[in-house]
This record gives sequence, C-alpha cells and structure tokens, in this order.
Amino acid sequence: MIRYLAFVALGLILTGCATMDREECRLADWRSIGYEDGAKGRPLSYLGNHRKACAEHGVTPDMERYEEGRLAGLKEYCTPRNGFKLGRSGHKLNPVCRAPLAEAFSEAWSKGAEIYAAKMQLQKSKQKLDRHRDLIETLQQQIEEKEADLVKDGISSKRRKYLLDELKVLGNELEEAETDLYELQDRVDEDRDYLERIERRYRY
Repeated sequence: MIRYLAFVALGLILTGCATMDREECRLADWRSIGYEDGAKGRPLSYLGNHRKACAEHGVTPDMERYEEGRLAGLKEYCTPRNGFKLGRSGHKLNPVCRAPLAEAFSEAWSKGAEIYAAKMQLQKSKQKLDRHRDLIETLQQQIEEKEADLVKDGISSKRRKYLLDELKVLGNELEEAETDLYELQDRVDEDRDYLERIERRYRY
C-alpha cells in the first residue's frame, strides 16, 4: 500500500512538472503556444520544457512557428505599462524584450521599481515606529509596577533605594525613547510624502 501511494505521488509530481500533456502535444498550435509564452515574458529557453514534455509522446515542437508566436506575444508583454506594473509589484527586470521595445520597457520598470522601493521603505519605517511604541509602552508599564512596589507597606530601606534607582534608569530610558519617537514619526511622514510624490509623478 505504501509503495502504491509513493508511486501515485511520484506520478503526480511528474505530471505537475510537465508543461503539456499527450493531447496538447498532439494537437499543438506552436505559434499560439509561443504567443502565450511571449505574452508572459518567458525566455526562448522555455521551449525546452515543452520539448521535454512532448518528447515523451513522440512529438517535436515546431521551433520556427513557436518563435514567431513568441515574438508576437512579447509585443504584448514588453509595453511600458506592463513594465511599470511589474516593477511596482517588486518583480525583477526580465531581459526578454528587444529593441525598440526594450528601452521604454526598462525605463517604465525602473519607475515602477522606484515606487516599490519607496513602499518597502515606508513599511520598514512604520514597523520600526510600531516597535518603538511597544518599547515605550513596556517602559511605562515597568515604571508603574516599580511605583506600585514603592508605596507598599513594610518595604525595607534597601528595597526602596533599589526601586528608586530602577525608576531613575527607567525614567531616563523612557525620556530618550519618547525623544526618538518624534524622529521616527517624522521619518514615516517623510517616507509617506516621498511615496505620494513619485506615485503622482509616474503615471502609466
């Protein structure tokens, strides 16, 4: 039973890796397949995946028709609008576009990537600000606990001195943290303003 399940699992893995099945290979319109791959920005080397999948069924891809379709599909992929969208989403620059489309695509991608980087910087600044607010809340809570201990009945002078020293240290830490908080909030505001400016500047 275990051997059977392992065999089934292996079959599912192999099937999942294949780009085309037997029927798709047999009825393949290689120009349409090339167009679809081109429109998705896939490199010419991706044809090797189809070749491997169809070799199992005795079918050889028509490379000329495939490349003809892929080049047509790349015209859909290599638009400034799509380049901007990909850059803004954090995708790496995909070097599949040819002249004269490549330059405009790359430029638009760079602008989108600039927005993505600004978003990541704002997110990082916000996270740092949130962590600092948590720190301040923790310090305030510790101070409240120490102050509550300080007014308890029967506290020894030694314990009182220790608590006063602790409160002094915590008070200094809180004062410093509250000063840093304003700087961190200013950084968040600056990052947000910068993001809004470049989002208004770059339109596709």
